Amino acid sequence: MRPYSRATVFEESESSNPSGPLTRALFRGTLAFLGLAMQIACRASAHFRSQVAHPRTVYIGSADGVHRVFDFTPRALTTRAGRIENPSVGLCFDNAWIGIVTLLSPRAVGRIVNALLDRTATYEGNAVLVLWFFALTRFVLPIARTAPLKSPPPDAYIKHDPNSRVASRIVREAPASELDPAWTAAHARHAQMIMPRGSAGEPVRLW
Repeated sequence: MRPYSRATVFEESESSNPSGPLTRALFRGTLAFLGLAMQIACRASAHFRSQVAHPRTVYIGSADGVHRVFDFTPRALTTRAGRIENPSVGLCFDNAWIGIVTLLSPRAVGRIVNALLDRTATYEGNAVLVLWFFALTRFVLPIARTAPLKSPPPDAYIKHDPNSRVASRIVREAPASELDPAWTAAHARHAQMIMPRGSAGEPVRLW
């Protein structure tokens, strides 16, 4: 599996099984619709805007000639056809058909992982942002979107019960914005975690 930081995205001539013109047009239209719908959601939904807190550039495309860029700025989104060098995250499928069935799948993230493992897709940049981006797509493609809870969870799930039979086994710490500098063991373990290292841009392997 390619490293986490910068993987080589498929060139158009490298597609092992190019899709036909109609399938490419469908994928191109799907990405354009997605971009427009996400722009509308960004204007209309405070919850959507709350997820867009940092500048990010996302590229989605296929090796047989479909390309689209999504430019996120704090609380805003623009989109355009084309490619971009060094996106925050880029995902390129071997052909347009794989892109369509992946994007519209109830298990989109699982399909992306399988495509990367099968080498029918490549990525570049911060792979963690794939999860963030596809969570945003579910605002406008409500396929397998998590429904809100019908009723709130019981109190034991949302606040500590000192009278619980297991209360003595629960360690409670005061909230803190950063680890205690003197807690060297915690810092050592934190430095080994893949998620913070990858999110900081370190080239680590996911698989």
